[in-house]
Amino acid sequence: MENCNDIDSKIREALASDNATHFDPRFDEQSLFAQALQLFQGRNRWFNGIVVAATLVFIGLSGYSAYQFYWAVEVKELITWASAFMLGLLFVSGMKIWAWMEMEKYSTIREIKRLELQVVRLVDQLRNQQNDR
Repeated sequence: MENCNDIDSKIREALASDNATHFDPRFDEQSLFAQALQLFQGRNRWFNGIVVAATLVFIGLSGYSAYQFYWAVEVKELITWASAFMLGLLFVSGMKIWAWMEMEKYSTIREIKRLELQVVRLVDQLRNQQNDR
Protein backbone atom coordinates (compact mmCIF):
# COMPACT_ATOMS: atom_id res chain seq x y z
CA MET A 1 0.00 0.00 0.00
CA GLU A 2 2.83 2.38 0.81
CA ASN A 3 4.46 1.60 -2.52
CA CYS A 4 1.27 2.66 -4.32
CA ASN A 5 1.20 5.97 -2.42
CA ASP A 6 4.85 6.52 -3.32
CA ILE A 7 4.07 6.05 -7.02
CA ASP A 8 1.10 8.40 -6.73
CA SER A 9 3.26 11.08 -5.17
CA LYS A 10 5.86 10.68 -7.91
CA ILE A 11 3.15 11.06 -10.53
CA ARG A 12 1.88 14.21 -8.83
CA GLU A 13 5.39 15.65 -8.71
CA ALA A 14 5.95 14.90 -12.38
CA LEU A 15 2.66 16.46 -13.39
CA ALA A 16 3.33 19.52 -11.25
CA SER A 17 6.16 20.50 -13.60
CA ASP A 18 5.92 23.43 -15.97
CA ASN A 19 4.64 21.16 -18.78
CA ALA A 20 1.58 20.12 -16.80
CA THR A 21 -0.64 22.71 -18.48
CA HIS A 22 -0.29 20.77 -21.72
CA PHE A 23 -2.09 17.86 -20.08
CA ASP A 24 -4.93 19.83 -18.56
CA PRO A 25 -8.06 18.73 -20.46
CA ARG A 26 -9.52 22.24 -20.31
CA PHE A 27 -6.76 23.55 -22.55
CA ASP A 28 -7.32 21.34 -25.57
CA GLU A 29 -10.94 20.29 -25.59
CA GLN A 30 -12.20 20.56 -29.13
CA SER A 31 -15.41 22.31 -30.01
CA LEU A 32 -18.26 20.32 -31.49
CA PHE A 33 -17.58 21.86 -34.89
CA ALA A 34 -13.88 20.86 -34.74
CA GLN A 35 -14.86 17.32 -33.77
CA ALA A 36 -17.27 17.14 -36.71
CA LEU A 37 -14.57 18.35 -39.09
CA GLN A 38 -12.25 15.68 -37.72
CA LEU A 39 -14.58 13.10 -39.31
CA PHE A 40 -13.22 14.20 -42.68
CA GLN A 41 -9.61 13.48 -41.80
CA GLY A 42 -7.82 10.18 -41.63
CA ARG A 43 -8.32 6.84 -43.33
CA ASN A 44 -12.10 6.71 -43.32
CA ARG A 45 -12.80 10.26 -44.51
CA TRP A 46 -14.37 9.06 -47.75
CA PHE A 47 -16.75 6.74 -45.90
CA ASN A 48 -17.63 9.44 -43.39
CA GLY A 49 -18.38 11.76 -46.30
CA ILE A 50 -20.71 9.16 -47.79
CA VAL A 51 -22.49 8.81 -44.44
CA VAL A 52 -22.97 12.59 -44.15
CA ALA A 53 -24.24 12.78 -47.74
CA ALA A 54 -26.62 9.88 -47.14
CA THR A 55 -27.87 11.57 -43.98
CA LEU A 56 -28.68 14.71 -45.96
CA VAL A 57 -30.45 12.64 -48.62
CA PHE A 58 -32.56 10.85 -46.01
CA ILE A 59 -33.42 14.16 -44.34
CA GLY A 60 -34.65 15.39 -47.71
CA LEU A 61 -36.62 12.20 -48.33
CA SER A 62 -38.18 12.41 -44.88
CA GLY A 63 -39.24 15.99 -45.52
CA TYR A 64 -40.70 15.05 -48.89
CA SER A 65 -42.54 12.12 -47.31
CA ALA A 66 -43.99 14.38 -44.62
CA TYR A 67 -45.15 16.82 -47.30
CA GLN A 68 -46.77 14.02 -49.31
CA PHE A 69 -48.36 12.61 -46.17
CA TYR A 70 -49.95 15.98 -45.47
CA TRP A 71 -51.56 16.09 -48.93
CA ALA A 72 -52.51 12.38 -49.16
CA VAL A 73 -56.21 11.51 -49.23
CA GLU A 74 -56.47 7.74 -49.28
CA VAL A 75 -55.56 5.55 -46.32
CA LYS A 76 -53.10 3.50 -48.38
CA GLU A 77 -51.22 6.67 -49.36
CA LEU A 78 -51.22 7.89 -45.77
CA ILE A 79 -49.72 4.63 -44.56
CA THR A 80 -47.11 4.60 -47.35
CA TRP A 81 -45.94 8.16 -46.77
CA ALA A 82 -45.99 7.81 -42.99
CA SER A 83 -43.90 4.63 -43.27
CA ALA A 84 -41.44 6.35 -45.61
CA PHE A 85 -41.16 9.28 -43.22
CA MET A 86 -40.53 7.03 -40.20
CA LEU A 87 -38.02 4.90 -42.10
CA GLY A 88 -36.17 8.03 -43.21
CA LEU A 89 -36.02 9.31 -39.65
CA LEU A 90 -34.77 5.91 -38.49
CA PHE A 91 -31.93 6.01 -41.01
CA VAL A 92 -31.03 9.59 -40.08
CA SER A 93 -31.00 8.68 -36.38
CA GLY A 94 -28.81 5.66 -36.99
CA MET A 95 -26.32 7.62 -39.06
CA LYS A 96 -26.17 10.42 -36.49
CA ILE A 97 -25.49 7.91 -33.72
CA TRP A 98 -22.75 6.37 -35.85
CA ALA A 99 -21.17 9.79 -36.47
CA TRP A 100 -21.29 10.64 -32.75
CA MET A 101 -19.61 7.33 -31.95
CA GLU A 102 -16.85 8.12 -34.47
CA MET A 103 -16.32 11.52 -32.90
CA GLU A 104 -16.13 9.91 -29.46
CA LYS A 105 -13.63 7.36 -30.78
CA TYR A 106 -11.33 10.12 -32.03
CA SER A 107 -11.63 11.90 -28.70
CA THR A 108 -10.74 8.71 -26.82
CA ILE A 109 -7.74 8.06 -29.06
CA ARG A 110 -6.53 11.61 -28.42
CA GLU A 111 -6.80 11.08 -24.63
CA ILE A 112 -4.95 7.75 -24.82
CA LYS A 113 -2.13 9.42 -26.74
CA ARG A 114 -1.98 12.13 -24.09
CA LEU A 115 -1.72 9.48 -21.37
CA GLU A 116 1.02 7.67 -23.29
CA LEU A 117 2.97 10.91 -23.50
CA GLN A 118 2.53 11.49 -19.77
CA VAL A 119 3.80 7.99 -19.00
CA VAL A 120 6.85 8.47 -21.23
CA ARG A 121 7.67 11.79 -19.57
CA LEU A 122 7.14 10.30 -16.12
CA VAL A 123 9.46 7.40 -16.91
CA ASP A 124 12.09 9.84 -18.18
CA GLN A 125 11.81 11.93 -15.02
CA LEU A 126 12.07 8.85 -12.81
CA ARG A 127 15.17 7.70 -14.71
CA ASN A 128 16.71 11.14 -14.33
CA GLN A 129 15.96 11.10 -10.59
CA GLN A 130 17.55 7.66 -10.24
CA ASN A 131 20.62 8.74 -12.22
CA ASP A 132 21.00 11.82 -10.01
CA ARG A 133 21.14 9.66 -6.88
